[in-house]
Amino acid sequence: MIPALTILHIAIAAAWFGHKLLIPGDIRRSAGAGQDEALALLRRLRRAERLGRLTGLGTVVSGGLLAWVVGIGKVGVATWVGAGLVVVAIAIGAVIARPAMKTLVAAAESGDRIAASVAGAQIGRVLGIESLLWLGALTAMVL
Repeated sequence: MIPALTILHIAIAAAWFGHKLLIPGDIRRSAGAGQDEALALLRRLRRAERLGRLTGLGTVVSGGLLAWVVGIGKVGVATWVGAGLVVVAIAIGAVIARPAMKTLVAAAESGDRIAASVAGAQIGRVLGIESLLWLGALTAMVL
């Protein structure tokens, strides 16, 4: 059961991390473009956000279940450090990316290409930070 749960956890976590890799480039290309492209970007971002929520929740739940099955006391310190980095990444997304996304949506819907580009750049930076934290978490958990 533990190997299957480990594989499931890693697969869901990979989807959580991987789904964000192309978003910053998409935002750079689309946020400051014309209205149609900006609105198409919003549709793509909404799909990505749903996928991110599902895979993020799946990662946390499968990781918690894996820790419970293995035994909380047997989980190494490095794994807890990795889990902490994941919590920090989630918090940064909630505190910084969420408001920036609302700004991007409002700007894109109103046709304000400059504000959309600025908000999009902020989202891109946050996704970069989240990716570094995720990489740190992955590294810590496989040690």
